[in-house]
Amino acid sequence: MFRNAVLTFALILSGLVWTGALAAADPALGTQWVTYGQQLYAQRQYDAAIKAFSTAARANSADPAAWKGLGNALYEKHDNANAIKYYRYSLQLNPSDSQLAAFVQRLESMGAQGTVAPGADPTALAARYYAAGQYDYAIQQYGVATSANPNNAKAYQGLGNCYYAKNDKTDAVAAYKRSLQIEPDNIPLKAFLARFSPADAQAAGVQVASGPADWPQPLWRSAVLPGWGQGYNGENTKGWIIGTLTIGTLIGTVGTYIVGSNARTNYNDGTATTTPGQFTSYYNTWNTMATANNILAITFLALYTFNLVDAIMGAKPATSAVGLLPGDNQPIQLGMLQNGAMGAKVRLLQF
Repeated sequence: MFRNAVLTFALILSGLVWTGALAAADPALGTQWVTYGQQLYAQRQYDAAIKAFSTAARANSADPAAWKGLGNALYEKHDNANAIKYYRYSLQLNPSDSQLAAFVQRLESMGAQGTVAPGADPTALAARYYAAGQYDYAIQQYGVATSANPNNAKAYQGLGNCYYAKNDKTDAVAAYKRSLQIEPDNIPLKAFLARFSPADAQAAGVQVASGPADWPQPLWRSAVLPGWGQGYNGENTKGWIIGTLTIGTLIGTVGTYIVGSNARTNYNDGTATTTPGQFTSYYNTWNTMATANNILAITFLALYTFNLVDAIMGAKPATSAVGLLPGDNQPIQLGMLQNGAMGAKVRLLQF
């Protein structure tokens, strides 16, 4: 433990030395180092992140993000005492960060080694953070739970739920697979993983069956919002292109109709005081808008139809886990599965 404390101090000190030549605060440079530190933190390079955030704090000691990032990196290295200290610095600069304040309060209920104090359950705390949408804090608490008990299947499943909510498929699948290694009879998780990532489900020992293409799901999405069905099929770039073009032509159709209609009204309601030039302008605008409106309307209908057909053609096969009892192959329940005592559960119709 003494060795770890010395190492942490040396890392922070080296980060401060890097910017020893800075005589005054440099907010722009500090922001750059914060961004770099966040990238390193996301890559789990915590030692390098400590250096980056320390440099950011040296460049601009009034930036709460620098101190908060430093606290996060130290927390991941299980140095709760120093993490709390830097979290407190951040809160002094930004007292409105209620999420961080709540996390610090919970963190202080633990000992300096990151162990859970009597009555403090990191899994229950993580579930509350998850229910509140505070996924990063939930991930930290699930990390505490899995460190205390590497065979905590529910904690790994909760961890997977957090990553899933953050659209991090790689880490979500890794956590789900670890949960299934510990608890291979978790039927709801098997069913979900078979639909969410069939290949990974098979790698985890789950037998997966593929059915016909599940076209109704992308179809109704594209019918409501052009491009949404393509995104559902995993074709995000195509979805954005189709959606932008389709909605753009719809806006153009409505816009040309309004402008043309106003020009027609002005032309038909002309009075003796209306000049020949104005009559000509109204007529030309009416004629031009009518032509553009027809072209845009036809283009919109063509794009919208293509959007629906493409959503159907790109539909993925419906997958499910093999060997489940009737009624067992259900959508996953977000939150702590099979634990009704923890927060609200949300059932999704389809993944």
